[in-house]
Amino acid sequence: MNQIDQFNKDIYKCIQEHRTEYPDPIDLTKGEVVKLGINAPEENWKTWIWVSKNNGKGGWVPEQLIQLIESQEEEKKGLILGDYSSKELNADLGDRLEKVKAMNGWTWVRNVNTNQEGWIPDEKIMRIDGR
Repeated sequence: MNQIDQFNKDIYKCIQEHRTEYPDPIDLTKGEVVKLGINAPEENWKTWIWVSKNNGKGGWVPEQLIQLIESQEEEKKGLILGDYSSKELNADLGDRLEKVKAMNGWTWVRNVNTNQEGWIPDEKIMRIDGR
């Protein structure tokens, strides 16, 4: 990364190692209909909802990306409002990460050395670019 790029980006450092608990992330497309499950039980993550695709594959999705379209006693369905991947980024202590976007206590980052991207919890990163 050159000096000019470095000043135009939000750069973070990984301050606590992160390893995903979900190695097979769910990928969703705007307009897709999914089955809605439970909200995350942890107080910090209550704005995340477990969703399942028609093939049974599931993952956590931010609630603001879901519009409830059908609700019956046994099953709720939602419409996905934007493309989304639940891919988490495995990160090591000290990794330099570029912020792409943030939602509900997690940040989508790109590792500046490997170019790999994914979500990481906000408490595991610290901004280092001085802004």
